[in-house]
Amino acid sequence: MSEILKKIKEDLKKAMKVEVDIRTQSKGREMDMSEAIRIELAIMQKNVSRTVISMFPEIGVKPENATDENTMTILRTFAFTEKTRELYINKHITESDVSGLKPKELNNLYKEKIKELGEKLLTPKIILIEDYLPKSAAPATEDEIKEWIEQNIDFDSLKNKMQAMGLIMKHFGERADGSEVKNILLTNF
Repeated sequence: MSEILKKIKEDLKKAMKVEVDIRTQSKGREMDMSEAIRIELAIMQKNVSRTVISMFPEIGVKPENATDENTMTILRTFAFTEKTRELYINKHITESDVSGLKPKELNNLYKEKIKELGEKLLTPKIILIEDYLPKSAAPATEDEIKEWIEQNIDFDSLKNKMQAMGLIMKHFGERADGSEVKNILLTNF
């Protein structure tokens, strides 16, 4: 099972315990501000954890068989969805902005706006989701990309070598530039 998913499940259990403990301790009296905030954070953690766990069927993987890569894919998708929602809530994008756009154009608009706004879109929920993702590492080197390709890509099973691009980009994520990967594929394989 994914180590990241194990952490998410542990945090779910902790959040459930915190909520029960605070509710038990404050029974018969009004919660103070500190308790109310801790309850809200526990509820948010529970919701994030449960949502992530429930998303595995969407990628065709049972949680107990998930890899860290599967879990990171779900977390990135979840964070993107939440940021997209924030674009509409905060009126960074309106219906007139998206009217008539094709799905790919719409997705590109979302990505551009999210990149442009950066940290302005962060909410406690998005921060919580993204905290499970590994922090951005240094960009992948050409040698690192070549080595990974040699060890993980079976070109005989592909119709053409450019089909490997998606697998490579998925593995390296933001650490690799698409044009660099394309150049490596075309010149070395």
